[in-house]
Amino acid sequence: MHNLLTGSLPRTVTIRGREFFAETDFRTMIAVEKQILDSCQNAEDRVKRILQMIYTQDMPQDVEAAFKGIIYLYSCGKPPEVKKSAPKKKRNGQIDIKEKLIYDYEFDAPYIYGAFLSQYGIDLQDVEYLHWWKFQALFKSLPSTQKIVEIMGYRATDATQIKNNRERARIQRLQNIYALPQNLTTEEKVAMAGAAFCGGFTK
Repeated sequence: MHNLLTGSLPRTVTIRGREFFAETDFRTMIAVEKQILDSCQNAEDRVKRILQMIYTQDMPQDVEAAFKGIIYLYSCGKPPEVKKSAPKKKRNGQIDIKEKLIYDYEFDAPYIYGAFLSQYGIDLQDVEYLHWWKFQALFKSLPSTQKIVEIMGYRATDATQIKNNRERARIQRLQNIYALPQNLTTEEKVAMAGAAFCGGFTK
């Protein structure tokens, strides 16, 4: 298990005892995510394209293991399986709905770019290489003063729980302004990647 603090980050995937170089720059992983969500392509084309994007030097023969390696890198080393748990109930007795993803790398690109530049002095256009896991850690650590974090706060807010009518209307207006075109959790995206693999290589 790789650790961001105590060890080097993975740049290879081990398959049947052999290491294969993998593209781990944040740009590549964002492009991989775009492929995962591209329903216009058939599953087989998507899987092949994703494999080609990651294994640029040598393509593993074990395609299933190769794709599992991609999922490991994409999910920052977290197990792709989503543990099922009983839904929590709110105080009013309603079932708590699963929280949706509150950002999108393509839709929110200007805000994310500006946040990295102003907060860390990192120009995401100029940086030659930034490991996906580092990018994720920095992104998740952005303070509330950054516009993207403010926007994510609007999206995460449950407006139905706001009692003040004026404040509720304000939040709902902001949620409409900053609404995402496709609202999926990270777990759902990982699940979509797995589904794409299964659909792409079953005859």
